[in-house]
Amino acid sequence: MKLRLVGASLGVVWLLPATGMETRAQNAPAVTFQTEITYVDLDVTVTDQQGRLIGDLVKEDFEIFEDGKPQKVEMFSYVEIQTERPDRFLVSNRPVASDVRSNRRAFDGRVYLIVLDDLDISPIRTATVKRSAREFVERHFGANDMAAVVYTSGRTDASQEFTSDPGLLVAAIDKFVGRRLRSAAVEVLEMHYFRQMKEGVGADEAVQDTGNRKPGSGISDSAAGFDIRDSEREQRTMAMLDTLRNLGELMSSVRGRRKAVLLFSEGVEMPMSELLGSVHTGTDVVGGIKDAITAAARSNVSFFTLDPRGLTGLIMENMDVSGSASQETTVGAFGSLNAQQALLTEMRVSQDSLRVLSEETGGFAAVNTNDLGSAFGRIVDASSRYYVLGYYPPAHPQDGRFHKIDVRVKRPGLNVSARKGYASPHSRTARERKRDEEARRLRDMKRGGAGTTSAELRDVLNAPMQQGGLAFSLQAAPFRDLQGSQREASVALAIEFDGDRFPFPEKDGLFANRLELTFFGIGGDGRAQRTTRSEFNLNLRPDTYRRVKANGLRLNPRISLAPGRYQVRVGARESATGSIGSVFYDLQVPDFQKEPLTLSGLLLTAPSAGGAMTALADPAAVNLLPGPATSRRGFLRSDTLTVFAELYDNQSQKQARQIDTSVTLLSEDGQEVFSARDVLTNGGSAKSWSAFGLTRDISLKDIQPGRYLLRVEAAPRGTKDATPAARETLITVSGP
Repeated sequence: MKLRLVGASLGVVWLLPATGMETRAQNAPAVTFQTEITYVDLDVTVTDQQGRLIGDLVKEDFEIFEDGKPQKVEMFSYVEIQTERPDRFLVSNRPVASDVRSNRRAFDGRVYLIVLDDLDISPIRTATVKRSAREFVERHFGANDMAAVVYTSGRTDASQEFTSDPGLLVAAIDKFVGRRLRSAAVEVLEMHYFRQMKEGVGADEAVQDTGNRKPGSGISDSAAGFDIRDSEREQRTMAMLDTLRNLGELMSSVRGRRKAVLLFSEGVEMPMSELLGSVHTGTDVVGGIKDAITAAARSNVSFFTLDPRGLTGLIMENMDVSGSASQETTVGAFGSLNAQQALLTEMRVSQDSLRVLSEETGGFAAVNTNDLGSAFGRIVDASSRYYVLGYYPPAHPQDGRFHKIDVRVKRPGLNVSARKGYASPHSRTARERKRDEEARRLRDMKRGGAGTTSAELRDVLNAPMQQGGLAFSLQAAPFRDLQGSQREASVALAIEFDGDRFPFPEKDGLFANRLELTFFGIGGDGRAQRTTRSEFNLNLRPDTYRRVKANGLRLNPRISLAPGRYQVRVGARESATGSIGSVFYDLQVPDFQKEPLTLSGLLLTAPSAGGAMTALADPAAVNLLPGPATSRRGFLRSDTLTVFAELYDNQSQKQARQIDTSVTLLSEDGQEVFSARDVLTNGGSAKSWSAFGLTRDISLKDIQPGRYLLRVEAAPRGTKDATPAARETLITVSGP
């Protein structure tokens, strides 16, 4: 292993070079991004009398009616998505993911939004929700699927942008904590006791006073049915509805795919079925319900609501009632009866709210069941095989009225399942105008690509999910900035474009194109960091052109990011045909000064990767590797793989110590096929250092073809139970 003391900054150096669809397919159509907001998508399932899916219908077999009037079917497709099981590399039963992301494969999976309604789930069911949501990801999430995790409370520290990495989804789910207020019935019962004690009413008087009353009337008379938290409950209801509405609007740009919202919630204590049919929009709740359902209808989003209370219902809430009732035996028994009835009413109303949200958007509600696993299977089935129909609705006045949608098929004896309709927009209340302005502000916070970035590229970068088209791969490796303020890390990016898909029109003996590159990071607070934009004029001679077409095009820029969690978004647009692509990369930037010993990210290179043309080099790494860092993770047996990382020792000034380092390759069966170990001495008689460069050359000639875990590790010697600093990635070795 080559050990290099790092004496120069790996700082940021920017080099700015010169100057209506119809489909009939068995497989899922590619996801497209559109900005049309008046277009209505409908996902439709058709079954026979035995419940078997019918998948051979054509556009002419369908009819759409809105408020009883026929509508023209503008878009038609049949979607059938296969579930692709994850091909995981396991180390001690721990899945290891690659450190490279790409858009080379067109997205052909399902789209899920896992919404954790922490505002409306009791703290006592926190573990149940986490266990159930994890079960969905670990057992039902396909390798070709995408999902995001959202909290109704607006927690950005726990949310997760769209990703195909189940580990990131589980990490977001594990942060869940229920925050639902105590039952209103329990609150009223306590007020009942409080009033009795305040007025000096004894048990005998309470019994005599209630002798001529109907059962259940005591609390409502003495407490007037007033809940001191009514206002807060309504605010929480609106927050949940606003979240659902915002998700619907966010997904409006994604066409050609059903979007399934898995809403883990105990529902809200509002009679939604009654409010939804109201033509009045004077209350915020009525408007919020209609806005959420309408946004879902216009974006082809279906709500699948999952009640974690299951068959146990309100056992814990009844324990609260019993505890309160024990304060005074006779009156307590009377009040307990009233409160228990109120609890049952609350549960019925809250479950009804879950049914309304799901049924009105084409989903279903899983309530009164302890087996959410079967519900997950139904959600996967509903998201895997369906028709997508689209039409432009007629113009409606902004009166908030509900417009019924009826989908029919001409073939007799078939059953059709689709959403029921949507509400037209309505004049906004002051509260709604304020809410809309706040939603716009939050969206603008996340938007990057400002300045001179083209509008087309900016739209792709700010879409919910990454997009194929111009194909490339991305790897990001954070390093400590040794010469800067050290508050930010210098993140090395390796971006590699597929040459065979990159067009180069010929003119005057040269093959030319222009590449626009923009990237930025979205932090854990939901804010977009500063944007970097570059333009590259690519004028290639014939020999260079052939090299690019055969081996690709590479860029090695850097981005500065403070410690924290990010989604780095990289987008590119070539001018010859206007092709655009984007890759979204989830990255944890460590605080390199926080722990006693830390490691940077990994940079890899090999002779087989050197054939790509490097249009933007990384000057900070030119002396650290024999060639440019690559995002490729497939190498030949004839290669000598070089890996580089930096080791940061934050205790070198306190005491002399030895540090054990290792570079290993592990096969899928757990065998160590390569190992190199060294001991570093820091401090004492040796020269103290705070950063050390670790370089290791690995000859692959004796490595059998297959997948391997490459792991770099460092640990202080003699420190009991110390957790090693480690970095790892997956590589594939091929060739004879």
